[in-house]
Amino acid sequence: MATTTQQVGLATQDTQAISLTGDVRKQLLIHMKGAQVIIPDLQSLTSHWPQRVHPEIERLDEYVQQTLESIFPNDEIRLRKTKASDIAVFGASWWAYAPFEELCIATCLSIWLFVWDDETDSPEFSTIINDWDKASIFRDKTILYLQESLSGSSGSKLSDITTNPIVTSFGPVGEAVSKSCDDRQISTFLDELVFYIKMCEEEQKLEISPRLPTIDEYMRRRMGSGGVRVCLAIQEYTCGITLSREIQDDEAMQCLWDETNIIIVYGFQAQSQTDSLIPLLSVQLGVQGAIDRATDIVRLSVQRFEEAEKRILERYSSIPKVQEDILKFVDGCKYACTANLNWR
Repeated sequence: MATTTQQVGLATQDTQAISLTGDVRKQLLIHMKGAQVIIPDLQSLTSHWPQRVHPEIERLDEYVQQTLESIFPNDEIRLRKTKASDIAVFGASWWAYAPFEELCIATCLSIWLFVWDDETDSPEFSTIINDWDKASIFRDKTILYLQESLSGSSGSKLSDITTNPIVTSFGPVGEAVSKSCDDRQISTFLDELVFYIKMCEEEQKLEISPRLPTIDEYMRRRMGSGGVRVCLAIQEYTCGITLSREIQDDEAMQCLWDETNIIIVYGFQAQSQTDSLIPLLSVQLGVQGAIDRATDIVRLSVQRFEEAEKRILERYSSIPKVQEDILKFVDGCKYACTANLNWR
């Protein structure tokens, strides 16, 4: 279910309508520079939700270091900067409840999301950020690799598609999910991966454009390019549960997905990009007003999440095992939200 600007309480005014001329991104940075603001305590909004770090974080960190070294064997600068992202802390907080093998696979997925995204949108690392044709070929090959990987194709067939380690680092994830998950789970996971790539494509298209995106455009792309839904799509795997299609299609479950996405994406992040929520909102509301609006978005989203949680648990209260599995999924969403706020 797509998230709308009305759902999160954003005005849909086109940011181009205001008086920014020439290099609008440069003008927007000037507009924000030097602003004195009060930073809200967003962690307090979810302080009653579960949060902890996996007890095997040190062992996970060894896995993360080895994985990153295999991806960047000849790029010491990128390797060092990616290691500095504390990905082990990210994984150990998001999936604090998972068995170690599932924890490693989920963290491997997060590594893949981080490094793949940088390949098309990082001014520091990407060689194709301003080359639409090469970036399109990269995305097409990635989608083909994901499809074949999740169908259980052999290593030789996968290597015929690409040997680029940025793409092939998905291999362990594809192998684990294809062996452990049912057809519905795999299909959902693949759909979310493709949606993520398509929204990253939209992101690149807008970022190389001379104009700023509208709030609607930003919302649509960021709810996909943030990668949150991809991570939620393997949550049954990390929780060790299987939910029916009926449950996943339930309006309350769809609401849980959407609100988790909103809380994580719009949990205040001091992003340097001009094409992000705070700068775009600041055009209409001022910097402090933009931060206050983002805080309201998260606060209201937490409320909607908890209302949806209550609805779906009540709906399946007569089936204890199903309700128990749903609660595991709900708690997984909560861990994701608190982990992201704490990690940032």
